Amino acid sequence: MKAIIPKFKKILLIRTDRIGDVILSLPLFSVLKNTYPDAQLDFIVNKRISELIENYPNINKVHSIENDSIKDIKLVCIQNKYDLAIAVHPTFKIALALYLARVKYRLGTGYRWYSLFFNIRHYQHRKYSLKHELEYNIDLLNEIHCKRPDNMAISLTVVPEIMENVKKKLLVTGIPVDQRFIIIHPVTLGSAKVWSKQNFINLIDLIHKDGDCEFNIFLTGTKEDDSDLNYIISRLQEKSNVYIVQDLNLKELAGLIKMAELFVSNSTGPIHIAAAVGTFAVGFYSTVLSERASRWAPYTNKKKIFIPQEDTKYEDKMDSIGPDEVFSFIKSYMMKVNSKTGL
Repeated sequence: MKAIIPKFKKILLIRTDRIGDVILSLPLFSVLKNTYPDAQLDFIVNKRISELIENYPNINKVHSIENDSIKDIKLVCIQNKYDLAIAVHPTFKIALALYLARVKYRLGTGYRWYSLFFNIRHYQHRKYSLKHELEYNIDLLNEIHCKRPDNMAISLTVVPEIMENVKKKLLVTGIPVDQRFIIIHPVTLGSAKVWSKQNFINLIDLIHKDGDCEFNIFLTGTKEDDSDLNYIISRLQEKSNVYIVQDLNLKELAGLIKMAELFVSNSTGPIHIAAAVGTFAVGFYSTVLSERASRWAPYTNKKKIFIPQEDTKYEDKMDSIGPDEVFSFIKSYMMKVNSKTGL
């Protein structure tokens, strides 16, 4: 006999980790809206990410915090009187904060020592990477009898004003954003094995040597990535048509990615932004169980994923992905784009 699930009126989702993780949690809002059309749906995320998703459909309000602050989460819950809180990415601090705030229903994993603070528990391991992270997230809602939708696509809208602002901002600094370009994002926060900087250097050199590849290359990152990006520039055989783009917030980065014809990166947050704004994504993924593309690749059909032939937790084989095969795909893809646009 199924438990009787109340008709929740105020629901809070919490995911305070990284960009890609938050993006892959966004479909939960459409599922909840279908089941509880009159409910208020709010989201707690890391402060840096809040601006990217503040206008996402079906989210009434985005609360931004830093470092899983028990005090801040508790305060948000008390002030808004949520009757259901869902810890999409559970931590001890989140679980304790929801308990201390006396949220009536608290949904989270049943497999952690602090799961005692949740009174609706979801028993499913993610460590075997049997399905995509987005699908694992949706599975959480099985506990409150939500119906899984046929279409779980993620779409981030970039308003024209943002793209115009990005164009003006970059053109002032001499970066030709009004011409054709691809984005190469070689930096990560270290959550998975990576294709090396040297391979990115070799890839750009191959693009330069080919006379048919007539487009600019933007290397993106943050100010903290300055040394890595400049290292890549300094080692190139030919530096023309390669530009470093750093001084953008996440909304602006999404606008820049939307304008690009192709996005290339390791397994990192911005590749999920690319998928969400509709830009074709090329990614490099390890075969290590916890890092597999089957769980962490961008959730889109517009992608090409490269994986090493052999890769283990103890032996890094990411550089066995050859720059020549990546270049071959990029050239083929761009030629198809040219034929469709008549360029």
